[in-house]
Amino acid sequence: MKVEIIDMDIPCNTTCLESTEFKSLLENEAFRSRMEVIDSLFELIKDQVRTLRREISQRVQNQNVNIDELTFTIFRLVEYGGNTSLGEKLTFNDKVIATGSFRELVDINKSIEKMRSDQDIRSICDEIRYLIEALWEHFNKNMVKVQ
Repeated sequence: MKVEIIDMDIPCNTTCLESTEFKSLLENEAFRSRMEVIDSLFELIKDQVRTLRREISQRVQNQNVNIDELTFTIFRLVEYGGNTSLGEKLTFNDKVIATGSFRELVDINKSIEKMRSDQDIRSICDEIRYLIEALWEHFNKNMVKVQ
């Protein structure tokens, strides 16, 4: 599965598993209880992504941007680094963040740099990354070798 907006890979949750040929595994109570941890972590991740999106949206209220692509960009810049590309469009990793006049794009890029260093934004991004890592750790320790 992928986490919407930030496009991060995560293990399949219960809803996802129910639509596969492995849905019979959910009949095992021990397996199902381990899946509940995945479901809970997934919901926490989704909540934090929504929080990040809302915070970013409030900071660029009067700018013409694609808020989902901007949220993706801010998360990736904070957690993994990189740079935006400024030309006819403002992009990051082939995602179009904004279009408009060069002056508008420069202003949006300045906003991105400001958000990138904002401690509140960084904390939310770090929390998302931590939750994803915890989800994978749980999956690797408790789901890969289910008996």
